Amino acid sequence: MSNSSLSSLGGACGMSASTIVAKAASGSHVLKIDGYSRTTGFGVGQFITSRSFKVGGRRWCLRYYPDGCDYNCNDWISILLCLDLSEAGEVRALYKISLLDQEGHPVASYVRESQTCMTFSRMVAPRGFGHFITKAGLQNPLYLKDDAFSLRCDITVVTGIVTEDVVIPSAEPLT
Repeated sequence: MSNSSLSSLGGACGMSASTIVAKAASGSHVLKIDGYSRTTGFGVGQFITSRSFKVGGRRWCLRYYPDGCDYNCNDWISILLCLDLSEAGEVRALYKISLLDQEGHPVASYVRESQTCMTFSRMVAPRGFGHFITKAGLQNPLYLKDDAFSLRCDITVVTGIVTEDVVIPSAEPLT
């Protein structure tokens, strides 16, 4: 048996290797809040839900809390991500929510992202950012124009984890 055929089976030295691959699918959704001033004043913890959107084979939605998601966030706008109620089971995902400027570009100081893969399900509370942007901070005309602003949510869904064999290159003798 030649060295090259031995390498895929572990080589002449008995070495083998494998790789764990976390497969993923990514997508984005833009949410425009048109008539911002008319969405405020409903109270802390009150939210408005976006239309559902599909990423990674799952349906998602954003919850927009114009008066904050709880009393610790009452001077803030809160944005939370959740699986659509029609979804069953659990899914793991990374996510990022960005305030967009008037040209549709993320505002660097208002980009918030999960630091690790998070588990989502109907049984798990929505995840996101209670302190996304202060109400006063949103008043900047670069963000709020004609009583409207936009957010973008980027999601990377773990679609599966597999283990694959790795071919180890054989050490060819020098000639």
